Amino acid sequence: MWKPQVAFAAALIALSGCAAIQGQSASDSEQILAQAGFRREPAPERSAQGATGRSGQGLKLRQLTAATENGEPRYEFYDPDFCRCVYVGGANEHAKLQQLRAARLNEHNQALRTWNPSANSPDPQVWGPWNPQGLDLK
Repeated sequence: MWKPQVAFAAALIALSGCAAIQGQSASDSEQILAQAGFRREPAPERSAQGATGRSGQGLKLRQLTAATENGEPRYEFYDPDFCRCVYVGGANEHAKLQQLRAARLNEHNQALRTWNPSANSPDPQVWGPWNPQGLDLK
């Protein structure tokens, strides 16, 4: 008698959990992009073919992409769902991003080496946003 309602409720909870995880992952990526000096710009309008950046290339969802504008490298991270924006940077910002990512990975690896699983409160670096997704160039 209650089986359809229970199944529906379980599916709704699972889907909302997935959306929350995607939102947190997008937030982690956007945070490190801002730390690296990327500028936040309004998202371009989407057409049936998807959104395009200033360079005319199609923008991939929550994925760092490289383009060239006036002979200079340009990097874009497009998020139409959460911030509804594009993070834009050049060569300096991309180099800083790589430094920040390497530092986070080193901190995470150090935390894993010193973490005691039997401790009640693990180091936040063990579970924190140490490797945000979408920041490898595609």
